[in-house]
Amino acid sequence: MFRSSDVVDVALEALGRYRLRTALSTLGIVLGVAAVIAMLSVGEGARADVLRQVERLGLNNVVVRSRDLGGSGGLQMDDARLLRDLLPGVVAVSPLVERFVVATAPRNARRTALLGVAPEYGMVLDLAMARGRFLGPLDRRAHAPVCVLGARLGRRLFGRQDPVGRQVRLDNTWCEVAGVLVQRSSGERGGRIAAARDLDEVAIGPLAAALPASPATDPTQPIDEVWIRFTGGTDVAAVAASIEPTLARARGGPLALEIVVPRDLLNQRARTQRTFNVVVGSVAVLSLLVGGIGIMNIMLTSVLERTREIGLRRVVGATRRVIVVQFLTESLIMTLAGGVLGIVTGVATSHAITAYAAWSTRVSFLSVALAFGVSALVGLAFGIYPAAQAARLQPVDAVRYE
Repeated sequence: MFRSSDVVDVALEALGRYRLRTALSTLGIVLGVAAVIAMLSVGEGARADVLRQVERLGLNNVVVRSRDLGGSGGLQMDDARLLRDLLPGVVAVSPLVERFVVATAPRNARRTALLGVAPEYGMVLDLAMARGRFLGPLDRRAHAPVCVLGARLGRRLFGRQDPVGRQVRLDNTWCEVAGVLVQRSSGERGGRIAAARDLDEVAIGPLAAALPASPATDPTQPIDEVWIRFTGGTDVAAVAASIEPTLARARGGPLALEIVVPRDLLNQRARTQRTFNVVVGSVAVLSLLVGGIGIMNIMLTSVLERTREIGLRRVVGATRRVIVVQFLTESLIMTLAGGVLGIVTGVATSHAITAYAAWSTRVSFLSVALAFGVSALVGLAFGIYPAAQAARLQPVDAVRYE
Protein backbone atom coordinates (compact mmCIF):
# COMPACT_ATOMS: atom_id res chain seq x y z
CA MET A 1 0.00 0.00 0.00
CA PHE A 2 1.51 3.33 -1.09
CA ARG A 3 0.69 6.37 1.01
CA SER A 4 0.59 9.94 -0.29
CA SER A 5 3.51 10.84 1.97
CA ASP A 6 5.57 8.09 0.33
CA VAL A 7 4.79 9.51 -3.09
CA VAL A 8 5.96 12.98 -2.02
CA ASP A 9 9.12 11.58 -0.39
CA VAL A 10 10.02 9.62 -3.52
CA ALA A 11 9.32 12.68 -5.70
CA LEU A 12 11.56 14.90 -3.60
CA GLU A 13 14.32 12.30 -3.60
CA ALA A 14 14.11 11.91 -7.39
CA LEU A 15 14.17 15.66 -8.00
CA GLY A 16 17.04 16.14 -5.56
CA ARG A 17 19.07 13.51 -7.39
CA TYR A 18 19.61 15.96 -10.28
CA ARG A 19 19.43 19.34 -8.56
CA LEU A 20 20.88 21.47 -11.33
CA ARG A 21 18.58 19.97 -13.93
CA THR A 22 15.58 20.43 -11.65
CA ALA A 23 16.53 24.04 -10.90
CA LEU A 24 16.96 24.92 -14.56
CA SER A 25 13.60 23.34 -15.41
CA THR A 26 11.90 25.22 -12.58
CA LEU A 27 13.54 28.48 -13.69
CA GLY A 28 11.36 28.57 -16.81
CA ILE A 29 8.22 28.55 -14.65
CA VAL A 30 9.70 31.17 -12.29
CA LEU A 31 10.38 33.54 -15.16
CA GLY A 32 6.99 32.89 -16.75
CA VAL A 33 5.03 33.56 -13.56
CA ALA A 34 7.15 36.63 -12.78
CA ALA A 35 6.50 37.95 -16.29
CA VAL A 36 2.74 37.49 -15.88
CA ILE A 37 2.65 39.35 -12.56
CA ALA A 38 5.05 42.13 -13.58
CA MET A 39 3.35 42.83 -16.92
CA LEU A 40 -0.15 42.77 -15.45
CA SER A 41 0.98 45.01 -12.57
CA VAL A 42 2.23 47.58 -15.10
CA GLY A 43 -1.10 47.43 -16.92
CA GLU A 44 -3.10 47.71 -13.70
CA GLY A 45 -0.93 50.58 -12.51
CA ALA A 46 -1.43 52.43 -15.80
CA ARG A 47 -5.20 51.89 -15.56
CA ALA A 48 -5.30 53.22 -12.00
CA ASP A 49 -3.14 56.21 -12.99
CA VAL A 50 -5.47 57.11 -15.87
CA LEU A 51 -8.50 56.74 -13.60
CA ARG A 52 -6.94 59.11 -11.07
CA GLN A 53 -6.15 61.67 -13.77
CA VAL A 54 -9.65 61.51 -15.24
CA GLU A 55 -11.18 61.86 -11.77
CA ARG A 56 -9.07 64.98 -11.25
CA LEU A 57 -10.41 66.39 -14.51
CA GLY A 58 -13.95 65.62 -13.30
CA LEU A 59 -16.30 63.11 -14.90
CA ASN A 60 -19.02 65.79 -15.21
CA ASN A 61 -16.63 68.36 -16.68
CA VAL A 62 -15.85 69.49 -20.22
CA VAL A 63 -12.74 71.39 -21.28
CA VAL A 64 -12.93 73.64 -24.35
CA ARG A 65 -9.43 74.37 -25.61
CA SER A 66 -8.38 76.87 -28.25
CA ARG A 67 -6.28 75.52 -31.12
CA ASP A 68 -5.75 78.98 -32.63
CA LEU A 69 -4.04 80.78 -29.77
CA GLY A 70 -4.27 84.52 -30.25
CA GLY A 71 -6.12 84.17 -33.58
CA SER A 72 -9.67 85.05 -34.55
CA GLY A 73 -10.65 81.37 -34.56
CA GLY A 74 -9.69 80.80 -30.95
CA LEU A 75 -11.50 81.28 -27.66
CA GLN A 76 -12.25 84.71 -26.27
CA MET A 77 -13.17 85.89 -22.78
CA ASP A 78 -16.79 86.48 -23.77
CA ASP A 79 -17.18 82.84 -24.90
CA ALA A 80 -17.19 81.69 -21.27
CA ARG A 81 -20.23 83.88 -20.58
CA LEU A 82 -21.98 82.61 -23.72
CA LEU A 83 -21.46 78.98 -22.72
CA ARG A 84 -22.74 79.66 -19.20
CA ASP A 85 -25.91 81.25 -20.61
CA LEU A 86 -26.63 78.87 -23.50
CA LEU A 87 -25.70 75.37 -22.31
CA PRO A 88 -28.10 73.31 -20.16
CA GLY A 89 -27.12 71.95 -16.74
CA VAL A 90 -24.12 74.26 -16.20
CA VAL A 91 -22.95 74.46 -12.58
CA ALA A 92 -19.75 76.49 -12.94
CA VAL A 93 -17.65 78.00 -15.74
CA SER A 94 -14.10 79.30 -15.60
CA PRO A 95 -11.93 80.74 -18.38
CA LEU A 96 -8.25 79.85 -18.12
CA VAL A 97 -5.16 81.64 -19.36
CA GLU A 98 -1.76 80.01 -18.91
CA ARG A 99 1.59 81.72 -19.08
CA PHE A 100 5.00 80.81 -17.71
CA VAL A 101 6.66 82.92 -15.06
CA VAL A 102 9.57 82.80 -12.64
CA ALA A 103 8.23 82.47 -9.08
CA THR A 104 10.64 84.01 -6.57
CA ALA A 105 10.46 83.69 -2.79
CA PRO A 106 13.04 84.30 -0.02
CA ARG A 107 14.21 80.67 -0.08
CA ASN A 108 14.11 79.78 -3.77
CA ALA A 109 13.14 80.71 -7.33
CA ARG A 110 11.48 78.40 -9.83
CA ARG A 111 10.05 78.64 -13.33
CA THR A 112 6.43 77.58 -13.23
CA ALA A 113 3.04 78.00 -14.90
CA LEU A 114 0.72 80.79 -13.79
CA LEU A 115 -2.95 79.94 -14.35
CA GLY A 116 -5.26 82.92 -14.55
CA VAL A 117 -8.74 81.63 -13.66
CA ALA A 118 -12.11 82.65 -12.28
CA PRO A 119 -13.01 81.73 -8.68
CA GLU A 120 -15.32 79.00 -10.07
CA TYR A 121 -12.22 77.04 -11.18
CA GLY A 122 -11.90 75.64 -7.66
CA MET A 123 -15.51 74.38 -7.83
CA VAL A 124 -15.03 72.84 -11.28
CA LEU A 125 -12.07 70.72 -10.10
CA ASP A 126 -13.13 70.29 -6.46
CA LEU A 127 -9.86 71.83 -5.29
CA ALA A 128 -9.17 71.28 -1.60
CA MET A 129 -7.02 73.66 0.43
CA ALA A 130 -4.24 72.53 2.76
CA ARG A 131 -3.86 76.09 4.12
CA GLY A 132 -5.62 79.36 3.56
CA ARG A 133 -8.32 79.85 0.94
CA PHE A 134 -8.92 79.74 -2.79
CA LEU A 135 -9.61 82.78 -4.95
CA GLY A 136 -12.87 84.56 -4.21
CA PRO A 137 -15.24 86.98 -5.99
CA LEU A 138 -13.72 89.94 -4.14
CA ASP A 139 -10.27 89.09 -5.57
CA ARG A 140 -11.71 89.27 -9.08
CA ARG A 141 -13.57 92.54 -8.58
CA ALA A 142 -10.75 94.28 -6.72
CA HIS A 143 -8.04 92.84 -8.98
CA ALA A 144 -6.25 91.91 -5.77
CA PRO A 145 -2.62 90.80 -6.20
CA VAL A 146 -3.16 87.38 -4.62
CA CYS A 147 -2.32 83.84 -5.70
CA VAL A 148 -2.72 80.21 -4.66
CA LEU A 149 0.26 77.83 -4.79
CA GLY A 150 0.38 74.14 -5.57
CA ALA A 151 1.60 71.91 -2.73
CA ARG A 152 5.06 71.09 -4.12
CA LEU A 153 5.63 74.61 -5.43
CA GLY A 154 4.83 75.99 -1.99
CA ARG A 155 7.36 73.66 -0.35
CA ARG A 156 10.06 74.50 -2.88
CA LEU A 157 9.58 78.25 -2.48
CA PHE A 158 9.07 78.45 1.29
CA GLY A 159 10.39 75.17 2.72
CA ARG A 160 8.79 74.38 6.09
CA GLN A 161 7.42 77.91 6.54
CA ASP A 162 3.72 78.59 6.11
CA PRO A 163 3.38 80.46 2.78
CA VAL A 164 -0.06 81.94 3.58
CA GLY A 165 0.16 85.71 3.97
CA ARG A 166 3.70 85.90 2.58
CA GLN A 167 4.76 87.60 -0.62
CA VAL A 168 5.92 85.83 -3.78
CA ARG A 169 7.09 87.52 -6.96
CA LEU A 170 5.77 86.24 -10.29
CA ASP A 171 8.13 87.73 -12.87
CA ASN A 172 7.95 91.42 -11.92
CA THR A 173 4.67 91.37 -9.99
CA TRP A 174 4.43 90.78 -6.25
CA CYS A 175 1.38 88.98 -4.88
CA GLU A 176 0.23 87.69 -1.53
CA VAL A 177 -0.18 83.93 -1.08
CA ALA A 178 -3.85 83.38 -0.16
CA GLY A 179 -3.64 79.61 0.16
CA VAL A 180 -1.88 76.33 -0.67
CA LEU A 181 -3.63 73.43 -2.39
CA VAL A 182 -3.76 69.92 -0.98
CA GLN A 183 -1.25 67.70 -2.77
CA ARG A 184 -3.08 65.93 -5.60
CA SER A 185 -0.43 63.56 -7.01
CA SER A 186 2.42 61.43 -5.68
CA GLY A 187 4.89 62.49 -8.35
CA GLU A 188 5.04 59.24 -10.32
CA ARG A 189 5.93 59.51 -13.97
CA GLY A 190 2.94 58.76 -16.12
CA GLY A 191 1.45 59.68 -19.45
CA ARG A 192 -0.47 62.90 -19.07
CA ILE A 193 -3.86 62.80 -20.71
CA ALA A 194 -5.27 65.74 -22.60
CA ALA A 195 -5.99 68.84 -20.48
CA ALA A 196 -4.37 67.32 -17.37
CA ARG A 197 -1.97 69.51 -15.42
CA ASP A 198 0.14 68.89 -12.38
CA LEU A 199 -1.56 71.40 -10.09
CA ASP A 200 1.03 70.69 -7.41
CA GLU A 201 3.56 72.69 -9.45
CA VAL A 202 1.54 75.75 -10.52
CA ALA A 203 0.59 79.17 -9.22
CA ILE A 204 -3.07 80.16 -9.62
CA GLY A 205 -4.18 83.77 -9.76
CA PRO A 206 -7.12 85.90 -10.94
CA LEU A 207 -7.61 86.28 -14.69
CA ALA A 208 -6.34 89.85 -14.57
CA ALA A 209 -2.93 88.56 -13.45
CA ALA A 210 -2.46 86.64 -16.71
CA LEU A 211 -4.20 88.97 -19.19
CA PRO A 212 -2.76 92.15 -20.69
CA ALA A 213 -5.98 94.10 -19.98
CA SER A 214 -8.88 93.85 -17.56
CA PRO A 215 -11.43 91.19 -18.58
CA ALA A 216 -14.25 93.69 -17.97
CA THR A 217 -12.84 96.30 -20.33
CA ASP A 218 -11.91 93.93 -23.17
CA PRO A 219 -14.11 90.80 -23.38
CA THR A 220 -12.58 89.82 -26.75
CA GLN A 221 -9.15 89.01 -25.31
CA PRO A 222 -7.93 85.54 -26.34
CA ILE A 223 -7.90 82.82 -23.70
CA ASP A 224 -6.52 79.28 -23.71
CA GLU A 225 -9.34 77.19 -22.25
CA VAL A 226 -12.82 77.23 -20.75
CA TRP A 227 -13.60 74.71 -17.98
CA ILE A 228 -17.28 73.79 -17.53
CA ARG A 229 -18.92 71.68 -14.84
CA PHE A 230 -22.39 70.19 -15.39
CA THR A 231 -24.99 68.73 -13.05
CA GLY A 232 -24.90 64.99 -12.43
CA GLY A 233 -27.87 64.11 -14.67
CA THR A 234 -26.60 65.97 -17.74
CA ASP A 235 -25.72 64.04 -20.89
CA VAL A 236 -22.20 65.48 -20.94
CA ALA A 237 -21.20 63.94 -24.28
CA ALA A 238 -24.28 65.30 -26.08
CA VAL A 239 -23.86 68.78 -24.62
CA ALA A 240 -20.13 68.76 -25.45
CA ALA A 241 -20.96 67.97 -29.09
CA SER A 242 -23.07 71.13 -29.27
CA ILE A 243 -20.42 73.51 -27.91
CA GLU A 244 -18.50 74.20 -31.12
CA PRO A 245 -21.62 74.77 -33.29
CA THR A 246 -23.07 77.01 -30.57
CA LEU A 247 -19.98 79.22 -30.41
CA ALA A 248 -19.62 79.23 -34.21
CA ARG A 249 -23.17 80.57 -34.62
CA ALA A 250 -22.63 83.18 -31.90
CA ARG A 251 -19.32 84.34 -33.39
CA GLY A 252 -20.51 84.14 -37.01
CA GLY A 253 -17.84 81.79 -38.32
CA PRO A 254 -15.98 78.51 -37.81
CA LEU A 255 -13.69 78.16 -34.81
CA ALA A 256 -10.57 76.09 -34.14
CA LEU A 257 -11.50 74.33 -30.92
CA GLU A 258 -10.69 71.08 -29.15
CA ILE A 259 -13.40 69.64 -26.89
CA VAL A 260 -12.10 67.34 -24.14
CA VAL A 261 -14.67 65.10 -22.42
CA PRO A 262 -13.09 63.17 -19.52
CA ARG A 263 -15.75 60.43 -19.68
CA ASP A 264 -14.81 59.73 -23.30
CA LEU A 265 -11.11 59.75 -22.40
CA LEU A 266 -11.78 57.17 -19.70
CA ASN A 267 -13.66 54.90 -22.11
CA GLN A 268 -10.92 55.19 -24.75
CA ARG A 269 -8.19 54.40 -22.24
CA ALA A 270 -10.19 51.44 -20.92
CA ARG A 271 -10.39 49.96 -24.42
CA THR A 272 -6.68 50.55 -25.00
CA GLN A 273 -5.87 49.02 -21.62
CA ARG A 274 -7.85 45.85 -22.37
CA THR A 275 -5.91 45.42 -25.61
CA PHE A 276 -2.62 45.97 -23.77
CA ASN A 277 -3.54 43.41 -21.10
CA VAL A 278 -4.44 40.80 -23.73
CA VAL A 279 -1.14 41.33 -25.59
CA VAL A 280 1.16 41.28 -22.57
CA GLY A 281 -0.83 38.49 -20.94
CA SER A 282 -0.45 36.37 -24.08
CA VAL A 283 3.30 36.95 -24.15
CA ALA A 284 3.59 36.00 -20.48
CA VAL A 285 1.46 32.87 -20.91
CA LEU A 286 3.62 31.84 -23.87
CA SER A 287 6.69 32.08 -21.64
CA LEU A 288 4.92 29.81 -19.16
CA LEU A 289 4.16 27.32 -21.93
CA VAL A 290 7.83 27.31 -22.92
CA GLY A 291 8.69 26.55 -19.30
CA GLY A 292 6.10 23.75 -19.32
CA ILE A 293 7.64 22.23 -22.43
CA GLY A 294 11.00 22.24 -20.67
CA ILE A 295 9.50 20.39 -17.70
CA MET A 296 7.89 17.80 -19.98
CA ASN A 297 11.21 17.25 -21.69
CA ILE A 298 12.95 16.72 -18.33
CA MET A 299 10.22 14.37 -17.14
CA LEU A 300 10.48 12.27 -20.31
CA THR A 301 14.23 12.05 -19.75
CA SER A 302 13.58 11.07 -16.15
CA VAL A 303 11.22 8.27 -17.24
CA LEU A 304 13.89 6.90 -19.55
CA GLU A 305 16.58 7.05 -16.86
CA ARG A 306 14.35 5.44 -14.23
CA THR A 307 12.92 2.64 -16.36
CA ARG A 308 14.45 -0.06 -14.15
CA GLU A 309 13.18 1.70 -10.99
CA ILE A 310 9.68 1.81 -12.45
CA GLY A 311 9.84 -1.90 -13.26
CA LEU A 312 10.91 -2.80 -9.71
CA ARG A 313 8.10 -0.74 -8.23
CA ARG A 314 5.59 -2.47 -10.49
CA VAL A 315 6.94 -5.88 -9.49
CA VAL A 316 6.51 -5.14 -5.77
CA GLY A 317 2.89 -4.07 -6.24
CA ALA A 318 2.72 -0.50 -7.54
CA THR A 319 -0.20 -0.05 -9.92
CA ARG A 320 -0.27 2.06 -13.08
CA ARG A 321 -2.25 4.66 -11.13
CA VAL A 322 0.50 4.91 -8.51
CA ILE A 323 3.13 5.42 -11.22
CA VAL A 324 1.03 8.13 -12.88
CA VAL A 325 0.50 9.91 -9.54
CA GLN A 326 4.23 9.63 -8.80
CA PHE A 327 5.35 11.43 -11.94
CA LEU A 328 2.52 13.95 -11.85
CA THR A 329 3.56 14.78 -8.28
CA GLU A 330 7.12 15.43 -9.39
CA SER A 331 5.91 17.69 -12.21
CA LEU A 332 3.57 19.57 -9.87
CA ILE A 333 6.26 20.06 -7.23
CA MET A 334 8.51 21.71 -9.81
CA THR A 335 5.78 23.95 -11.24
CA LEU A 336 4.27 24.94 -7.88
CA ALA A 337 7.69 25.71 -6.44
CA GLY A 338 8.40 27.73 -9.57
CA GLY A 339 5.02 29.45 -9.15
CA VAL A 340 5.77 30.52 -5.56
CA LEU A 341 9.25 31.77 -6.48
CA GLY A 342 7.77 33.45 -9.58
CA ILE A 343 5.21 35.32 -7.46
CA VAL A 344 7.95 36.62 -5.18
CA THR A 345 10.09 37.57 -8.19
CA GLY A 346 7.14 39.22 -9.99
CA VAL A 347 6.16 41.32 -6.97
CA ALA A 348 9.80 42.36 -6.46
CA THR A 349 10.07 43.23 -10.17
CA SER A 350 6.95 45.40 -10.05
CA HIS A 351 8.35 47.29 -7.04
CA ALA A 352 11.67 47.68 -8.86
CA ILE A 353 9.86 49.11 -11.91
CA THR A 354 8.16 51.67 -9.68
CA ALA A 355 11.38 52.54 -7.86
CA TYR A 356 13.78 52.78 -10.80
CA ALA A 357 11.58 53.55 -13.82
CA ALA A 358 9.05 55.69 -11.86
CA TRP A 359 6.14 53.85 -13.49
CA SER A 360 3.01 53.33 -11.46
CA THR A 361 2.43 49.59 -10.84
CA ARG A 362 -0.17 47.70 -8.86
CA VAL A 363 -0.05 43.98 -8.03
CA SER A 364 -3.60 42.66 -7.77
CA PHE A 365 -4.75 39.46 -6.11
CA LEU A 366 -6.28 38.42 -9.44
CA SER A 367 -2.93 38.57 -11.25
CA VAL A 368 -1.22 36.52 -8.48
CA ALA A 369 -4.02 33.92 -8.49
CA LEU A 370 -4.00 33.78 -12.30
CA ALA A 371 -0.24 33.28 -12.49
CA PHE A 372 -0.22 30.61 -9.78
CA GLY A 373 -3.23 28.83 -11.26
CA VAL A 374 -1.68 28.79 -14.74
CA SER A 375 1.58 27.40 -13.32
CA ALA A 376 -0.34 24.56 -11.62
CA LEU A 377 -2.26 23.90 -14.86
CA VAL A 378 1.02 23.80 -16.79
CA GLY A 379 2.40 21.25 -14.32
CA LEU A 380 -0.62 19.01 -14.81
CA ALA A 381 -0.86 19.43 -18.59
CA PHE A 382 2.82 18.83 -19.31
CA GLY A 383 3.21 16.13 -16.69
CA ILE A 384 0.41 13.88 -17.95
CA TYR A 385 2.21 12.57 -21.03
CA PRO A 386 5.47 11.59 -19.25
CA ALA A 387 3.41 10.01 -16.44
CA ALA A 388 1.37 8.02 -18.95
CA GLN A 389 4.56 6.88 -20.69
CA ALA A 390 5.92 5.65 -17.38
CA ALA A 391 2.71 3.79 -16.54
CA ARG A 392 2.71 1.97 -19.92
CA LEU A 393 6.02 0.24 -19.20
CA GLN A 394 5.68 -3.50 -18.73
CA PRO A 395 7.23 -4.69 -15.41
CA VAL A 396 9.26 -7.49 -16.96
CA ASP A 397 10.69 -5.37 -19.77
CA ALA A 398 11.38 -2.51 -17.40
CA VAL A 399 13.30 -4.68 -14.91
CA ARG A 400 15.48 -6.11 -17.71
CA TYR A 401 16.10 -2.63 -19.21
CA GLU A 402 19.78 -1.56 -19.22
